[in-house]
Amino acid sequence: MNSKTELPDEDEKLEYKACFNKLSNDVWETVSAFENTSGGKIVLGVDEVNNSGNISYVSKGIKNPHKIVEQFWSNIANKISSSTITNGSVTLQDAGEGRQIIVINVPEARDNKKPVMADGKPYVRKGSVDVEAKGEDLVALITNASDDLDTEILKNYDLSDLNLTDVAEYQKMISSRDKYRFYDGMELETFLEQIGVISKDYSGDGEKGITVGGLLFFGKNNAIVHKFPGFQLEYIDQSSVTDRWKERISTVMDDLNIFSFFRETLSVLNATIEDRFALNADMSRTDTSGTMAVALREALVNMLMHANYYENHPLIVHNKMNFYEFINPGKMKIPVEAFFTSNMTATRNPVISKLFVQLGFGERAGTGGETIFHSSVVNHCRAPKITTNEQETKLVIWKVDYADSFSGEEINERGRMVLKVVMSSPKRFLSKREIEEKTGLTRSQATEVLKDLMGKQIITKQGNSRSTKYGVKATATQLIAQAESRAAALRSMFKLGKFD
Repeated sequence: MNSKTELPDEDEKLEYKACFNKLSNDVWETVSAFENTSGGKIVLGVDEVNNSGNISYVSKGIKNPHKIVEQFWSNIANKISSSTITNGSVTLQDAGEGRQIIVINVPEARDNKKPVMADGKPYVRKGSVDVEAKGEDLVALITNASDDLDTEILKNYDLSDLNLTDVAEYQKMISSRDKYRFYDGMELETFLEQIGVISKDYSGDGEKGITVGGLLFFGKNNAIVHKFPGFQLEYIDQSSVTDRWKERISTVMDDLNIFSFFRETLSVLNATIEDRFALNADMSRTDTSGTMAVALREALVNMLMHANYYENHPLIVHNKMNFYEFINPGKMKIPVEAFFTSNMTATRNPVISKLFVQLGFGERAGTGGETIFHSSVVNHCRAPKITTNEQETKLVIWKVDYADSFSGEEINERGRMVLKVVMSSPKRFLSKREIEEKTGLTRSQATEVLKDLMGKQIITKQGNSRSTKYGVKATATQLIAQAESRAAALRSMFKLGKFD
């Protein structure tokens, strides 16, 4: 980091401190904020310059960097409640002109170690600012760390607070599965105990009662809202360009719980799926719309199963023109990069999870993400994307391919045409001449389109001169997911005897 090089601005993952002669106390607030949010980098030896409101940063270095490092390690145990920082996280770097700066890489803490305190107070990172975690921020840190949010036994709740029609329908559905036929005709309270809706208060007075998960799953809406004032489940069809919304399912308007919302929304989602067919090697048709139906079901279950219902934010399913969007409060309990590529799983609502799994939905093995990605491959849609932060998790499942996922404001028809031919290439990279031949564009037109797409970082180029090729570079996560999806498809074909 050279002092003559223009330094990037501070943001949610970058913080500068001067610390020319000694370690400033606000370093610990930033450590706490980074550990409680998404991690980040603290650079010591950089000064902030305010020139009439224009902020810039200058790397001035540290007078005695080894002394500052010693101060850091001498104080961290007393200042930070639980730290992820290791010896390799703190390094000295050349700042030019014989000066050095200190770079501290702060990994995000594991959920079960949060909230991480600095001098007894927790902080979170918001933009480029460290903020003391209070109110909803503090609740999110605490509840996101829990693995059993829905096992609490509720006082003053009883069977009259449950929608027994929904319970009866659930019992009918689960009894139709060979594994659970013994539930058929079972007495109501015994059945509810068996499935976790009623449980003993092991950490309290030992009395039996309705669990939080049981109330959320089967409760009457008024009873749920009394415990969870922010309880709100929404399905909104915004796929029309003319209507604000075409259809809506909402716990605000109807007496719905998780189970009844799930059934109504799943039925409506299935009705929105277009018939899709793919040609096999023998030119026979395979219906691929079924994979989209399974993907949407897994996404819906994932949203309802892993939501943090203690946060005051709604769970929303958006049906947009080109994609579906599933939003739930609460941070994912597994890494984002593992969702589509592994069977890693973790739950914060074991009761709700069990109720879905016993129905045959939301497998505990964690294959939902792989199933969702596989659907995008066989339906030739843009790859799904999942993002998460302390407040919410958002999953997008596309209905269209990569080229059609961009609006007319983002790329024109020529750009869309180029993307389609590039994406149809097995390696997803083509030379300019190949693009011209496949699209019918002239050399100048192709050059203009490629320049525009590269400027918008929609495509990239590889090689130089005559070996230059243009394409869409898949992320490491997408490459792994694609390979596993193809392997899963081959396994299915072997099971179905397609290679006999």
